[in-house]
Amino acid sequence: MARSDWKRPDLEPLDPGLRRIRMTVSYHGSHYSGWQKQSNAKSVAEIIEQTLKQILDEEVQVVGSGRTDSGVHALAQVCHMDIANTRIKGEKFALALNRLLPADIRILDSCETDGTFHARYTTMARTYRYYYKRECDMTAFDDKLVAKVKQFPSLELLNEYACSIRGTHDFTTFTASGDLCPSRFRDIYESYWRLEIDRFGKELLSYTICGNAFLYKMVRSLVGSMMEFATKDLPVEEFRHILASKDRSRSGRTASACGLYLYRISYDVDEYAWFEEEEHE
Repeated sequence: MARSDWKRPDLEPLDPGLRRIRMTVSYHGSHYSGWQKQSNAKSVAEIIEQTLKQILDEEVQVVGSGRTDSGVHALAQVCHMDIANTRIKGEKFALALNRLLPADIRILDSCETDGTFHARYTTMARTYRYYYKRECDMTAFDDKLVAKVKQFPSLELLNEYACSIRGTHDFTTFTASGDLCPSRFRDIYESYWRLEIDRFGKELLSYTICGNAFLYKMVRSLVGSMMEFATKDLPVEEFRHILASKDRSRSGRTASACGLYLYRISYDVDEYAWFEEEEHE
C-alpha cells in the first residue's frame, strides 16, 4: 500500500499561544480498560489528563499514537498535548507527572515540539510484541504480564506462518467484529517469532510484528491463531489460504490481552521507506 493511500488528514497549525508537548508513556495495561478515554471505565489517557489538570489547572486533551485494548500493556506509547502554560519546560513534564501518577503509569520522556508532529497522524510504524511462557516456568511476577501455554509449538512452523504475514495483505480473517475501518489492508514490515531468556533465566517465546497500522484485535488474533495452528501442525500453505480467504470464521483463537505490549512507535519517514520501494517498484 502506497503511503499516499493512507488517507491521513492534513496537519493543522497550532493555535496562537499554544505549545505542543510530546511524551513517551509506559503502563501496566491490566489495571486499565485501554488507553482511550471512556465514559464508564478507567483508562490510561484519563488518568494522565486528570494529573495534568492538577499541575496546570487547565483542561488538557492527550492524543495518543493509537488505542490499546483493555489489558494490553505499553512499553513506549507516544502522545502529545497542546497547552497554554508557559512556566514548565517541555522536558520537565516527565518528572512532574511521575511524582503524581500511579506507579503503573510512567512517563519515560517529554519534550517540546511543534505542529509538524502529531502523535497519531505522523506515525510511520507501530511495533507490538507478544510474550508466552510455559506454565511450568511461570513465576509470581509473571501474572497478567505474560501469557502461558503448556508447551511451545514448533518455532520453525511459527516462523513460516509469520513470514507469510509480511507484505501488504487484507487482514479481514484476523479482524474482530466491530472494526469500522473502511480498508482491511495493512503493510507489515516485520513479523517473526524467537526464543528469549527472561530475567529469571526462563525461556520466553516472543512474537514481534511491525506495520503501518493494525485492525481491531488483529495482533491478538494472529498470535492466537498461529499458536493454535502450529500445535495442530497446520501446513503453512493452509495458513496462507486462511489469510487470503478473508473469512473470519477460519481464524483460530484470539490470544489473551495480558501478553501483548505496544513496544515502539516510529516517526522516521526513512526507516521503512524500503518497503514502499520494494512493493511498488
